[in-house]
Amino acid sequence: MTTEELGSGLDRELVAGPVRPRWVQDPRRDALTARRRRGDVHRIVACALAVLALVGCVTAVLVLAIAPTEARLDADIASLNTRLTSTQSQLAALQTMAAHTASRGSRLTRRVRVLGHHVAGLSRTVHGLQGDSTLMREQADGLRACFGELQQELSGLTLQTRRVHGKLRSVGLSDAAGLSPACGAAFAHG
Repeated sequence: MTTEELGSGLDRELVAGPVRPRWVQDPRRDALTARRRRGDVHRIVACALAVLALVGCVTAVLVLAIAPTEARLDADIASLNTRLTSTQSQLAALQTMAAHTASRGSRLTRRVRVLGHHVAGLSRTVHGLQGDSTLMREQADGLRACFGELQQELSGLTLQTRRVHGKLRSVGLSDAAGLSPACGAAFAHG
């Protein structure tokens, strides 16, 4: 068969080369590839087993570590719950005490205001009494200065009475001597 006979309808390039199907491979190469594949499978299985061993070890460590940790955490949670309950009761007591203190504080504030008004009134009264005391002291000084004149005037007073049919109708004092103008001024303020 010539290429022309075979080439009817086929490309000349396909016919011109050695005819060997593409799917046929070299047997030496196939054996090498098969050995490599078997080695790869062994490696993959070994890696999978190593990963499973690591996962088992980690799981065992976690199980061994979690059990005491879980018990410790449960004990810590119970302790914290007890402390929280105690703190909440203390907080409630403090809130009650704060409300009581606030009401007492408002009552005390009202009392302080009332006492402030009383103190202001007493201050005005004391100030007025101090003014009166000063005036009384001045008058007492004036009276002391006029004491001698008063004794003379008292010794010069005579009692006059008037009776009608045995009944006392009027009583009067007659003043023979008068006070000096300085002593008269001291008695005019009283």
